[in-house]
Amino acid sequence: MTTMLPDWFNNTPLEEPGPGRFYHTTRRYPLFYLQITKCGCTFLKNLIYYLDHGALHPNAKRIHAHEQDFVKADLIPRLVLKASPYLFVVVRNPVDRFLSLYFDKLADTSNDHDARMRQRVSRAAGLDLSPGAGISVHRQNCLKTLAWFQRNLDTKDEGKPNPHWQRQMVRFSHTKGLEAEVLTLDGLSWQLPALLSPLIPEIEDHMQAVRVRNTSEKLFDKAEFLTPEIIDAVHAVYPMDLEVYRAAAQNWAARKP
Repeated sequence: MTTMLPDWFNNTPLEEPGPGRFYHTTRRYPLFYLQITKCGCTFLKNLIYYLDHGALHPNAKRIHAHEQDFVKADLIPRLVLKASPYLFVVVRNPVDRFLSLYFDKLADTSNDHDARMRQRVSRAAGLDLSPGAGISVHRQNCLKTLAWFQRNLDTKDEGKPNPHWQRQMVRFSHTKGLEAEVLTLDGLSWQLPALLSPLIPEIEDHMQAVRVRNTSEKLFDKAEFLTPEIIDAVHAVYPMDLEVYRAAAQNWAARKP
């Protein structure tokens, strides 16, 4: 969907959509955000809407169903994107991302919004989602899910991968040649202000105003639940995601005030 140019852009636009079609921007501020599913995107899209409108989105928890309410950088030339210090993407520790997916989308059988996804994965991977299932059952479910994810991502024999379990690197590839700032979800509360405060001095206040988060209610404590086998399985499915996350974390650790 090609959108009208934002107010701040006064240069000659592209004649057809360019790499900016993957980036959200605003009419008020020349920032560019590349969304990766399960990497804080519900909060970030709500924040971008708030920055543009000065008000909270009326359907904040289901904001992804309202793509028409956002501005894409479709017609912004590559050179403008590349020169921007405010072009960014957020990545996540793949273990945390997988656990969020599993407990929010699969293990939570009361989540009607993702019933079709849950049914697809449960049948394909052979999960036991019985009410009251214990920790050992859910650990086995995770291993079965990861084994099926790997088959689905590598072969696609069992249908198109869903963005929720697609490798982060598939979306991350749209940063190639654009010199994007890579933020980490676990450091977003201080990294995003460090990045955007020269453009938006009140960014921390705006972040505080946007309280909606797509958080999953874990059935078990993470430290108790995780086993070396699950961690190794996640890393085997998402090796490049892990590499990019670790590099971003190290980069920001060196820059932390």
